[in-house]
Amino acid sequence: MPTTIAIDLNDSSIVLADASGILAVEPGYAYANGQVVVTGAEASAQARLYPRKCSNCFWDRLSLEPGSAGIDGIGSAAELAYVQLNRLWDEQGKKHGHDALLLVPGHYGRDQLGVLLGLAQECEIPVRAMLNRGVAAAAAPYAGCQLIYVDAALHRVSVTLLEQSPDQVTAQAERSLEAMGLATITDLLAKRVAELFVLKTRFDPLHSAASEQALYNRLRGWLDTLEAHSERLELTLPHDGGEIAIEVELDQLMSVMSGFCRAVVQLISQSRDPGENLVVLLSDRLARLPGMIAALEQLDDAEVVELQPGHAARGAAAHAESLADGTGNVRLLKRLPWREAGPQAVRAAAPSQPVASSRSSVAPSAPSHIVYRGVAYRVDTQGLLIGREHTPDKRTIVLNGGQTGVSRAHCEVVRRDGELRLTDMSSFGTFVNEKRVSGEVALRPADIIRIGSPGEQLQVIRMEDAHGA
Repeated sequence: MPTTIAIDLNDSSIVLADASGILAVEPGYAYANGQVVVTGAEASAQARLYPRKCSNCFWDRLSLEPGSAGIDGIGSAAELAYVQLNRLWDEQGKKHGHDALLLVPGHYGRDQLGVLLGLAQECEIPVRAMLNRGVAAAAAPYAGCQLIYVDAALHRVSVTLLEQSPDQVTAQAERSLEAMGLATITDLLAKRVAELFVLKTRFDPLHSAASEQALYNRLRGWLDTLEAHSERLELTLPHDGGEIAIEVELDQLMSVMSGFCRAVVQLISQSRDPGENLVVLLSDRLARLPGMIAALEQLDDAEVVELQPGHAARGAAAHAESLADGTGNVRLLKRLPWREAGPQAVRAAAPSQPVASSRSSVAPSAPSHIVYRGVAYRVDTQGLLIGREHTPDKRTIVLNGGQTGVSRAHCEVVRRDGELRLTDMSSFGTFVNEKRVSGEVALRPADIIRIGSPGEQLQVIRMEDAHGA
């Protein structure tokens, strides 16, 4: 029986689903060979072989502007998006559905939404409504908590703030890291794997387009296996008519992943309301990355809820009947009723209690102490002031006299969401590694803090709990 199909337009994995489950998943790639354009997995398999003929940015930069396609000979990004959307609807939509819900990212503006509706009309897709992806992902309320949805596309990571009421959820602002998405981390991981092949075998997979494409084709499966086993894996690539193999441990890739994971944690930390318990609805696109869950577990007073593949699309399709306004107009819905009754099994505790008490308070690579004149001072969530005078009811490092340019309360270091962060509170400036701090900065082990003139120096270190002060 025909039904409503939800189309989640995330270019890392475009998902089509109805109430029974997922119908199709494919990446937002396009490959143009003359007048012939192919999209999805077939195009992705050509991306390293023919980079000038491939594009994966047309959904993110959806536009009618000439040259926006990113491929020579193709007029606009909208032309590539039309080819992919039209094929998907022909293959799945017309067979399984009678109308569609379009799940869209929060960064789409009025112009992009207009282009999208125009494409749907050209593809003869009867659109019931457009939905903000964040509200589509929120199924039930989490009373007493701040709720956010975190997702990643090929070229951005986004955090959608969700306002809760007893009856419905509303999407607020979306904040994103642009030009830092799954394509970015895939490129960095591929480069790291290639370096390991060179180190162990002298074979460079990036030397030829064919072996580079083979590396990218196999990378996703390798990562899934490494994350599942958390140990080591034999990686093989075609070479000289046979296969060449190396053994890789997960830790050898985490140096690449750690920066990306830290950036996601910082985005969440900057988006949340201080002092509130937090529930993070985490898309499967991010959850499956090695190290991501462990990094998010450093967030203070937070619960991470891993969503299943196609969660937003399947949920929206299952409740499509309640999403039409009866006027025939297509609207962007940023407010939806809850699909499930709350509270759910996973719930935050009272505001005075952490949601997850078993989590470590400091990330494994994060600093924990500030050293001044041979004494190590532990930094906690209550903060540590640094200045020329002691501050009542506040732990303070009092700098020795003889320095000019030191304020009474010069700066503060606090542990927040698994990091040490320094805030300059002075009129004279605080310097980290001889760079003046503007507002707030995250500290790393071995950083040097300089205060005053000629200057007192404090060192940032990490000490294990067994040896900590």
